[in-house]
Amino acid sequence: MFARVISLNGKQSAARFVARSGVCNGTLAGRYLSTSRFLLQEAEKSKGKAGKSVLTDDMLSKAGIDLDDPLSEGAKDPVEPAEPAAGKKRGGRRRQTSSEIKRERYANWFYVFSLAGLVGTCGYMCRDWDSDEPEEMVSQVERGYAPSLMYQRFKLRFNSLFSYFQEPPFPDLLPPPPPAPYQRPLTLVLTLEDLLVHSEWSQKTGWRTAKRPGVDYFLGYLSQYYEIVLFSSNYMMYSERIAEKLDPLHAFISYNLFKEHCVYKDHVHIKDLSKLNRDVRKVVIMDTDANSYKLQPENALPMAPWDGKPDDKLIQMIPFLEYLATQQVDDVRPVLGSFPDRREIPSAFAQRVSKLREKYTEDQAKKAEGNWALKLLGVGATAGGARSKFPLDLIRDEGEKNYVRFMKLIDEEKEKLRIQQEKMAGKTTFTLKDYVEGNVPTQSNRWSSS
Repeated sequence: MFARVISLNGKQSAARFVARSGVCNGTLAGRYLSTSRFLLQEAEKSKGKAGKSVLTDDMLSKAGIDLDDPLSEGAKDPVEPAEPAAGKKRGGRRRQTSSEIKRERYANWFYVFSLAGLVGTCGYMCRDWDSDEPEEMVSQVERGYAPSLMYQRFKLRFNSLFSYFQEPPFPDLLPPPPPAPYQRPLTLVLTLEDLLVHSEWSQKTGWRTAKRPGVDYFLGYLSQYYEIVLFSSNYMMYSERIAEKLDPLHAFISYNLFKEHCVYKDHVHIKDLSKLNRDVRKVVIMDTDANSYKLQPENALPMAPWDGKPDDKLIQMIPFLEYLATQQVDDVRPVLGSFPDRREIPSAFAQRVSKLREKYTEDQAKKAEGNWALKLLGVGATAGGARSKFPLDLIRDEGEKNYVRFMKLIDEEKEKLRIQQEKMAGKTTFTLKDYVEGNVPTQSNRWSSS
């Protein structure tokens, strides 16, 4: 009896154990399923957000998911082919939207109108000459509608569109010359860079400008014979201050011109002497660049560029320039052309003067020997001595005296001239508003008022 009870109790315990273990297995299986579903849902979410699952194949296989069966509950989603992009047909041709069609239509109309406008403009520029067109253009091409004449008129009119950038700002760069008593016989055009000054740049000191030895004497002495015009090869914003330092009182230099006043032709800036409002026959230009005077090379005195080292080549030019101004020549070009090498004019002119001096001395000696009447009166020696002075020496002595008097006058009136220059500079200032509104005096008005 006791043994039967024990066996029954043992069977019940075993049944309970089996039941409990079944419950446990069921619970574990449920937990595995819920965990796998949760992981799959999270994987789908992360795949939609980041495009790549955080679950690896190892983790899914441990969770009991069959990776080989694509239709199973835990399988990955099959990759579906991407749908065709909007606006494109399945055949590969792009489907245009209404806005794109409008845009293409407007572009086509723009091309048509542009072509029509271009053809019309070309035809208008090929027309015959009008009555109000410049005479210098009309005289170059005859009237008529021959194809060659129409092409030449088109070419002239087209090139004239760019003349604003190629020509100087004014047809006459200088005002009319003063009346005869105050007018200098000749005009001397001097470049600034590498003739009167030399500028150089170094990393230690930056820009430095050196004045050539003898510049003050050169300008002061020749200002009594020449109307001196300073024509810089640089723009006004760079050279104006240097020009003001050379002659702050404007006692020697009459006018300052800059690169803006050049003619742009053949890719170079040229100093056109015909734009100076002066007789070209009485203009001399001294420059270090042959391109600067390529339009009037017969008026040029070419100079070697100064490198900043002390020399006296500028002073050596004074005797020839003084002779040229005091001989009252009608045209300086034949005189300049008589020298084969114009760069050696100082030495060649000195040789000519030496020969003239010898000839003059011989002539004076012959006259003194032949004038026996003066010898009898005892005045031959005095008269002969007075006449033995060489004419160019007399001119030079008179020029030195005038230079000394002029410099003395400047020293006495320096302060007064400075105040006068400041007042004149104050009257000519204007604001940007005046320039925009057209209240700035023109070049002709300034000349007429002066």
